[in-house]
Amino acid sequence: MKPSIIIYALVFILFSCQRDNEKQFKKDIIGEWTYIRTDDQRKQSKDNTLKPIPPTVFGTHIPGYIFSENNNCENKSGYFKSIDAANREDRKTIFLGNKTSYKIENDSLKILNLVDKTWENQKIYSIIGDTMTVKMGDSLYVKYARAKYKINPEESYDQIIVSSSGCYGTCPIANVSIDKSGKIFYHGKHYNTQNGFFESKITENEYQKIQNNFKKANIQNLEDNYDADWTDDETITITFIKNHKIVKTITDYGRKAPIDLIWAYTPVRFLYQQIKLKPLNTDYGALLSRRQLNFNKGNQICDLGQSESFYLLTEIVKGKKNTQKFEKKYQIELWDDNDKKTTMYTDGRYFLLNDKTIDLGYNFLTQNNLTENFRTKHKYDY
Repeated sequence: MKPSIIIYALVFILFSCQRDNEKQFKKDIIGEWTYIRTDDQRKQSKDNTLKPIPPTVFGTHIPGYIFSENNNCENKSGYFKSIDAANREDRKTIFLGNKTSYKIENDSLKILNLVDKTWENQKIYSIIGDTMTVKMGDSLYVKYARAKYKINPEESYDQIIVSSSGCYGTCPIANVSIDKSGKIFYHGKHYNTQNGFFESKITENEYQKIQNNFKKANIQNLEDNYDADWTDDETITITFIKNHKIVKTITDYGRKAPIDLIWAYTPVRFLYQQIKLKPLNTDYGALLSRRQLNFNKGNQICDLGQSESFYLLTEIVKGKKNTQKFEKKYQIELWDDNDKKTTMYTDGRYFLLNDKTIDLGYNFLTQNNLTENFRTKHKYDY
């Protein structure tokens, strides 16, 4: 056989193998994948040391992906662009979304980066069962596990609230509430592309997807608090509502919560950038000025978390005006943007502020078992 024929035959066989591998990878990659670990198989140098693992396209995020047919991909960490400015208040974070595209060429997995519109390249080393290994850099093998969530179809929530506290820098300070009908209330205070009080609407199917993302985090088995061991970071609080009752509030300081929860709340934080906002005029501007509300009764005080406070605000906004007289059993002390103090009075059901009474239709304190949470005030309470 002529050498040229042998070469052509070998090239054909190699091409066929690559094509078969590519076809199999395209089939096997469909599904959800979560990062497990990076195996460093680099050889040690003569002085018996290893250089630090070089930075990857992941940055500080734990990567997770959903690969679908038609080259659709969801990067669960999302893509962000920062707007810097000399004026601190003008510094913003723009969420570009988490839906992108991918393609497989031979053994290369390429994912479109929405920030710079480049294709991030990872070499697929293997997909065996529920484990995918990709090679990045020099002998660095990144392993993913196929995600298998056990989601309870009976678990549902009427409303989900996500709040962000801000930080020592320019982290956004905002609150967003979404109910099962798709009704949205959003309040941006600082470092958002839109500040103010707004309402909006998404579809019920979109709400169900948001809820499903939270359910993947196994909400009921999560701890109430997650804390980093450093200072000056932001706190995210998430509250879940069922039948006008707070069934769970989770606080995450410094992104120490399980990654599935972070993946769920991050798009909600920035949802206001993806939808049309309608400004809301309200007589309760002083309520908006306080990130966290508390009920006062003599020397006793009951604190609400930030997301719980915003939930109460949305209930007051939706409440009915009333002229009912009631016992002014509790006080909520407020300060407006000009540091002018005012007081809201309530018995838990009726709320009086600026000579206007709002009826929630139920007692907020007893409904949420908050009467058990009163404590003695200390000198730092106000």
